[in-house]
Amino acid sequence: MAGSVQRGGGILTPEKMSPYQYLVVALCCFCNVSDGFDVTSLALAAPVITREWGIDPAMLGAVFGISSVGLSLGAFVIAPLADRIGRRPVMLGAIGSLTIALFLTALANDVSHLLVLRFITGIGLGTLVVCLNTTVAEYTTDAIRNISLAVMHLGFTLGMVIASAIAVLAIEFAGWRTIFVAGGVLNALTFVASLFLLGESSAFLIRRRGPRDLATLNRLRARMRTTAFSALPLPPEAQQVSRGTFRALLRPEMRSVTVLIWAASLTYAIVGYFLLNWKPTILANAGLSPSLAAASGMITGACGAIGHLSMGLLARRVGEGRLTAIYFALAAVALIIFGVQPPDAIPLLAVAGLTTLFVVGAYTGLFLVAVKMYPTTIQNTAVGFVVGFGRVGAIIGPTIGGFLLSAGAGRMGTYFVFSAIAIVPAITMHLANRIMERQQTSGEFDATPANQAV
Repeated sequence: MAGSVQRGGGILTPEKMSPYQYLVVALCCFCNVSDGFDVTSLALAAPVITREWGIDPAMLGAVFGISSVGLSLGAFVIAPLADRIGRRPVMLGAIGSLTIALFLTALANDVSHLLVLRFITGIGLGTLVVCLNTTVAEYTTDAIRNISLAVMHLGFTLGMVIASAIAVLAIEFAGWRTIFVAGGVLNALTFVASLFLLGESSAFLIRRRGPRDLATLNRLRARMRTTAFSALPLPPEAQQVSRGTFRALLRPEMRSVTVLIWAASLTYAIVGYFLLNWKPTILANAGLSPSLAAASGMITGACGAIGHLSMGLLARRVGEGRLTAIYFALAAVALIIFGVQPPDAIPLLAVAGLTTLFVVGAYTGLFLVAVKMYPTTIQNTAVGFVVGFGRVGAIIGPTIGGFLLSAGAGRMGTYFVFSAIAIVPAITMHLANRIMERQQTSGEFDATPANQAV
């Protein structure tokens, strides 16, 4: 059909962006702002809650840990349901559960309530981060897909900044509960906006082929300012694989790349979450004042934003898999430089920012590769496993860092270990990229027939 192209394994999208599509991308970015706020909220409120309730640090650690368990469950189990029952109901369910959980957290009076509510919050966050990536990928054209995903990921960083600003005011003037009320309001706004703006996946409607799906699809296409269908088109062969199952990710033509991407996600997160949790402490131990060590968060946050955007701007030109592997390799080099750097404030902060730029940029690259590689029938499942393995790494990384520092490894020894770990995703992404390029050249498997007209 004139005026539209097929990409991402059967996703139908106009050749040009409509105002509606830009609104959906903006909505996803706003959802990710809320996610950044939600992830940070308990960490910001924790010191006050600890004093007010007299919580033992071990119990507080359990509260933090249960959030990661919920995030893994949401990514591994709940998000893949979008490939079976549709993305819209899964996303609305996730946003709705976050809204309710955050408002109830503001009313919590003991640790048991916090444990349950942070578990629910984690499930919602783990589900939503997967769906946001696949939604942005579907609603954007090939030309701006990468930068749109990068901007969406940037929203998470912005949410953390907003949470920090609100927490300062809330704790000073209104109490810690106000932080969670603000988070609930943010999510309530995204829920209402999603009810009006968020449409179902076009590819899902074509696969499901229900009695009302043609009308639903044509209403969506009208909002996207493209031609209506007289009948539901047949899903292409790539769409006829098993829908949203774990087994589909390990089909013979996908198995090697899938396992390599999982390894990259796991080892990336080991490094990334070690940096997130331990960098201020390591900087302080290196002789920086507490204020300068705290300021490193602003510096690395700005460099992280550059990492997101540079990956989004350059990935299509260089190649998503290739640039992701390059960023991982540069992160490994930056980690070594940080480890041997003399304890001077400005060079240490500069190298810390550079490390964050490459690590965060590579993180964005993982999602660019995933949404490009996998057909839409299993895209939520595929991205869910990328996120899920990342959450496993998020638990392992800080633990390894704490063990090394307590064992007296010091800054140099600790960063050398994590530099070695960072080489793993660089190698696995390089190998995955070579396999994908070979398969696309030979026609053995191609999930993204970008020029096939429908």
